[in-house]
Amino acid sequence: MTGRHWLVIAASTLLLLTEDAQAAVSGQILARLTLIAGCEVTNASSPASPVGDLGKLDFGQQGPTWNAPIKASLDNDANSRLNVACNPSVTGFTVTIDGGTHGDGTTRRLSNGRQTLPYQLFLDASGSQSYRIGQQHNFAVTSGAQIPIPVFGTVVANTRAVPAGVYTDTLTVTLDW
Repeated sequence: MTGRHWLVIAASTLLLLTEDAQAAVSGQILARLTLIAGCEVTNASSPASPVGDLGKLDFGQQGPTWNAPIKASLDNDANSRLNVACNPSVTGFTVTIDGGTHGDGTTRRLSNGRQTLPYQLFLDASGSQSYRIGQQHNFAVTSGAQIPIPVFGTVVANTRAVPAGVYTDTLTVTLDW
């Protein structure tokens, strides 16, 4: 046989071997999700998603004086609360509300830039349980349910006329578990 025939026979043999050759490879994929011990905060106006903006305490409009305290609730919702959901490894948490941007360490204050007005925060609509500045309030976590965190506010009565304007403050709420 000539070299040419050997080349044809070798190529034909390779084609036959290639057509019959099969291989299998198997392996594994690791699927993973890590859940950390934690809590999630939502408010009544956006219950489906966690929020960074925890709501608004709107005292409304008022004339230059008032004889009775002006009351408000979080986002004017009858429930006046934030909701906290924690996974089962968290058995309790604390809520602390600071003195706000215009507070003086003992009193929270609304400000229009030049004038301030004192106000208070409470855990209940009657105003018997106060959120004092920096004070921790303990909440127990039970059965994975959402735990309501009520927030009510009161601007104290004011019989002296104050300048017109929009009075605001920004509070920081801290949740620890």
